[in-house]
Amino acid sequence: MTTRTALVTGAGPGLGASLVRRFRKSGLHVAAFARNADRLKDTFGDDSGITCIAGDVTDAAAVAAAVEQIEKIGPLDIAIANSAAWKIAPVLDFTAEDFEAVWRAGCLSAFNVARAAGKAMAERGQGTLLFTGSAAQMRAASGFGAMAVAKNGLRALTQTLARELGPKGVHIGHVVIDGPIDSARTRAANANHDRLIDPEGIAEVFHGLYVQPRNAWANEIDVRTFSEWPA
Repeated sequence: MTTRTALVTGAGPGLGASLVRRFRKSGLHVAAFARNADRLKDTFGDDSGITCIAGDVTDAAAVAAAVEQIEKIGPLDIAIANSAAWKIAPVLDFTAEDFEAVWRAGCLSAFNVARAAGKAMAERGQGTLLFTGSAAQMRAASGFGAMAVAKNGLRALTQTLARELGPKGVHIGHVVIDGPIDSARTRAANANHDRLIDPEGIAEVFHGLYVQPRNAWANEIDVRTFSEWPA
């Protein structure tokens, strides 16, 4: 029996870890890709069905190597680009280097995943590419200019990919996370925890996109709590 595999980039604590565990629960062998090798090993090292790969998702060669590595175990059935960099500041306070770093983490990383994983999927005529979006791409609030640019670029990329790869059998999905994800940091910063989005719940949304039938694919879906943030 062929082993189906998955790749999750940005597989650190929080949503990344929840995504890895959800797709592992589905019986896939999952490649967890992130910068910190020790943290990957501490988080997933006890599961033989999870391959930990340390690397920089903004490095196209590193992402291509990760795809090649996991495909030796089995065909890549789903890849999730879940990377971003946070720097909240007025636009005029950014350096060009800071601005580019946010774009590279939030947009270029997605291109690298799509290019490396999408080729193999298109050749087989099946596969799923999912991307983590942000409320910043829907409402470019003060202080979120760099993130808004990166994630708006990501959104445009997913729309193009859907038109280019959809006819080749590859499902493209873009999940907009409309609010802060529940974590120790966000709980400390927000008195109303009802406004924090459960990372395991988000992972279920990703999985729901993965199992959609080919004649009813969604390209974009947004996720928020019942206690919605003000506009």
